[in-house]
Amino acid sequence: MVNIVHINLNARGGSERLALATIAALKGIDDIDVDLTTFQKPDLNKIQRSYGKIGLLALRSIKTVNIIRSIETVRLKKDYDLTINTHGDMLPFSQKGFSKNNAITYCHFPLAKYLIDVENEEYSRLLYGLRCSNILDYRENLHSARNMYFDMMRTSSVFTNSEYSRKAIRKTFDIDSTVLSPPVDVNLFRKNVLFSSKNEREDMILIISRFHPSKKIENAIRLAKLLKRNGIGRRMKIVGNLSPAMLRYYHYLKQTVQHQDLSDYVNFQVNVSFDKLLSLICEAKVYFHPLPGEPFGISTVEAMSAGLIPVVPDIGGHTEFVPSKYQFHTFPEAVESIAVAMDASFSERIRISNSVRRFSISNYIKRFQEIVKKILLISTNTDYQKIKSLSPIVSRHIR
Repeated sequence: MVNIVHINLNARGGSERLALATIAALKGIDDIDVDLTTFQKPDLNKIQRSYGKIGLLALRSIKTVNIIRSIETVRLKKDYDLTINTHGDMLPFSQKGFSKNNAITYCHFPLAKYLIDVENEEYSRLLYGLRCSNILDYRENLHSARNMYFDMMRTSSVFTNSEYSRKAIRKTFDIDSTVLSPPVDVNLFRKNVLFSSKNEREDMILIISRFHPSKKIENAIRLAKLLKRNGIGRRMKIVGNLSPAMLRYYHYLKQTVQHQDLSDYVNFQVNVSFDKLLSLICEAKVYFHPLPGEPFGISTVEAMSAGLIPVVPDIGGHTEFVPSKYQFHTFPEAVESIAVAMDASFSERIRISNSVRRFSISNYIKRFQEIVKKILLISTNTDYQKIKSLSPIVSRHIR
């Protein structure tokens, strides 16, 4: 029995896709049942709209959903052979008896350490619910979360998404981790966009990002002002999921567009269906990533697989697969890269797409299955040796 641990699959971001692909990988291994431990019951309709059939099939294969309200009140009724935390960048989840033979943490980036260090109030409420009445509660809770986070990272087998993140984890925890690139449905984007008969692209720049201040979407607006001034591109579309909690940030972005006289250049597309997203990708020539220091960049890989030319900051995990000529350090450099990308040939777009085929869901599932089988085999052999050492009589009965 395996327990997948994730804060909230309804967020429908890159880490949620990884969680669903991990469940799919586990269901491909004989005699493994999968439970889910989460803060919020998964919404089947939302997840299917965002991830299609693979999301629905993954959720339907879950045997039991454990809903938790706070990380300090986790009381699971089962003993699991393996616990897999697919949200190790944000969720401190450590249980008594965890070891590298029975616990896996996929840490996209050690973000929780930063949130704890700055005593982020929103993060404390996320982990502990309503048990936060004053600043002392926040500090006490986050001190406890810090201990749990460090314990989780040092006792479990840690995987991450890029060399960039691996170095950050080593610097933060003085531990080594293994790079396991996250799953991207590259074949879907190649089939439905790159080789689509409707592949008639406009001089458009596309941004795909969840609407959250941490994503630095205002950098895209700053770039749009320079592009419009230089007559590069006809428009920019910013596409992403928006939660009620982020409405203030969204309104700030819209006001910034108006104040910069960019209403005829920048357009927002909120909470679009997956089919709508595909149609928007079909229209664009260039994908722009606004966040320096992105640990990996799943949306960047999706865009590249669809034949968009990526233009990204020169800091982050995406520098490991985006050609250097499309990386920028300053906004004027980004303008130059986008001008070049607009004129890219179809053969160049095919080369860009081919370069990220290694990040396919099937490759992730295959490698993850190998990892799980190895861990379970080590765990089984360890248990056998422990039992065998107890008594010659016992050892005869387990042969």
